[in-house]
Amino acid sequence: MSFTSIRNIAAALLCAGSVLASGLALAEGFPEKPITILYPWAAGDPTETVLRHATEIVARELGQPVVINNVTGAGGVKALAAGAAADPDGYTLASNWVAAHISSKIFDPELPYGPDSFVPIVGMFAVPFTITVAAEHPANNIAELQEWATSLGRSANVGVCAAQSVPRLVGEQFFKSAKIDYNPIPSSGGCMGDNVTGLMNGSLDVSVSIVPATKQFAGQVKHLGLLADEPHALAPDIKTVSEQGVSLGWGDVALGWGGLVAPAGTPDDVVAKLQKAFSAALQSEEFRANVGGLAGLVKYSSAEDFEALWEISREALEPPIAAIKANQ
Repeated sequence: MSFTSIRNIAAALLCAGSVLASGLALAEGFPEKPITILYPWAAGDPTETVLRHATEIVARELGQPVVINNVTGAGGVKALAAGAAADPDGYTLASNWVAAHISSKIFDPELPYGPDSFVPIVGMFAVPFTITVAAEHPANNIAELQEWATSLGRSANVGVCAAQSVPRLVGEQFFKSAKIDYNPIPSSGGCMGDNVTGLMNGSLDVSVSIVPATKQFAGQVKHLGLLADEPHALAPDIKTVSEQGVSLGWGDVALGWGGLVAPAGTPDDVVAKLQKAFSAALQSEEFRANVGGLAGLVKYSSAEDFEALWEISREALEPPIAAIKANQ
């Protein structure tokens, strides 16, 4: 080997060592300024409240403020697109949800992010959807709903939240599994707008909704079952459809899950520091005590398990989305 070759190898090794050292220095000094989380929903909603309790603990641990920036619009796509485009330095994170991260991307492959645009920090949320009817509906459980639908003589008009929503996908999986003939009707007001008021004015027979509907519309609607394969802490008094004989077979994919991500390319040591801080906060007694009755919204998962859920969700949601797109 020539002296020139040896010199080139030594230079390359020195360069690699410098890069590693600078990376370690970055992690050791991180963070040196506030961290921003791009949150896709309106300020003051329940999951934002939960996130704020977590960030208070993380901020104290990291020694810098953690600021939530509400970037609403396009069902979460706007916030996630901004997160993907942010500098990969650990100072901008995004609150990612299954709708924007998985289903919206399948519906529209041209969105400016993809499977490799993010690295997981932590899984935080898992929110179940419901099968909901008007209070005076004759059915009081899933078996009675199936019996009612069989005698209806037409397709049941089913409110499915938005046209490209995860509740619609989960709801359609249920109605197919329950062998209920249905006509999906998207709502302009999401899961708590026309999707619920339509039950009361008779334009809808059944809706895919969310647990708080019975609180907001007290005495006017009732839940027949949770769209889940396993009981959920948010509504332990509502039987799952699986417990009532209709298995979805989707596991956590049937839930409205969410968590935190960093842009791809964020240094590994910075990512690890963020993962450690958020994981510790979410599993702390202080956090549980502070969130109180909102604890049912929380489902902690490690970065590895959270990332695995992305792929499982993609595999489950691609076929029904392809079917919807084919019929448009």
